[in-house]
Amino acid sequence: MSPATTTKGSTNVLDTHCQGAGLSKSTKPWSKAYRRFRQFEGLGLDSTYSIHLPRSLPPRIDLKGKNVIISGSNSGIGLEAAYVFALWGANVILACRPNVPVYELSPADACREIVNRGSGNIDPKQLEVWDLDLSSFKSAEELGKRWLQTGKPLDYLINNAGLSSPKYIKTEDGFELTRSVNYLGHCLLSLILLPAMKKAQAPRIVNTCSCFHYQGDLDFSNLDYEKSDGQVRGPGGVQAYCDTKLQHLMWTKELQVRLSESDEYRHVVVNGVHPGFIGSNIWKAPGISDLAWPQPQLLNWLVSSLSVSTQQGSLCLLYGALHPSFGLRPSELEKLPKNASANTAIAKGLTAQVGGHYIQRDRAEIPRPECSDRLARSRLWQRTLEDIKAEQRGLASDLPGHPVDLF
Repeated sequence: MSPATTTKGSTNVLDTHCQGAGLSKSTKPWSKAYRRFRQFEGLGLDSTYSIHLPRSLPPRIDLKGKNVIISGSNSGIGLEAAYVFALWGANVILACRPNVPVYELSPADACREIVNRGSGNIDPKQLEVWDLDLSSFKSAEELGKRWLQTGKPLDYLINNAGLSSPKYIKTEDGFELTRSVNYLGHCLLSLILLPAMKKAQAPRIVNTCSCFHYQGDLDFSNLDYEKSDGQVRGPGGVQAYCDTKLQHLMWTKELQVRLSESDEYRHVVVNGVHPGFIGSNIWKAPGISDLAWPQPQLLNWLVSSLSVSTQQGSLCLLYGALHPSFGLRPSELEKLPKNASANTAIAKGLTAQVGGHYIQRDRAEIPRPECSDRLARSRLWQRTLEDIKAEQRGLASDLPGHPVDLF
């Protein structure tokens, strides 16, 4: 049975099923028209019809000996990022669902492509394929624990996999599929892997968010569309996609704040990124062709005319993970020990200032006001811990609790 919902406007952070967005009274939400404008601007479909494109890769870094996990890395921007990480020397875990659709490369073929493109500069031993099905909490937990059992530090976690399910589907854990894959599964995986990131010198988490977060709706009493039996998810499930991207960006900011104030993880930097309008094989997914006319035709035109390549889109992942502008400064990095927890070398609160960005391709942009609302972010944090059963799994107990004034 679902917990009872409370009235709209509740100020208690523990009211995690309240009606509406649960915002502070001081937060002024954007209008739907302005949200739409910012979404189109992020897609390059604003009044100037221009798309800002990064000119190059971030400054090259020697990643030899560094460890990276990238979800959804057998295709699209995840594959392109995996290639660069491996080319620059990192050991890369391609975390992919075991049964990939026909329009994607198999993980084994993706590894071969990366090695072949490296022209002798990538050792096949740098790449491993691990199963990860983000629609299953069990699968996310198994991968996380498997990594912890290696005893290795984790330098970069790239939470990239995502989908927009055209149908209303509940997962084995009881959550709407899009929310599980795009949001809850990555939250669970991140919290499980934090102890391994504690061991890294300057670790970063990158979450693939989207300019579609500007169109997201937030209703704590309806996060899994239980009120409407899935009928408000939008054509092709696009509204559910928008909603989960808003949640993930809010959670990114809240995670960064809590990490920065923790005793163990204050050197971990988290960023949310938007890759742009990518002409990837996601547009070949089932359900696109089932949309009512003329939506498939219009979408095909947009993809062929205005999208950018997966290589171009992957730059956001690399900038979020590697660029000096979105992490600790060189003077701060010099203080960090090479192979141990850096919690004593970094001041509390510092990484909340240098991380937690919404990076649009290669530059920080302003996210929705909800991402700056401490009450809504904390409420979402609490709800997420409840949904993934964090307490039962022994997760997040070493992170700071809620501010006392939110009770």
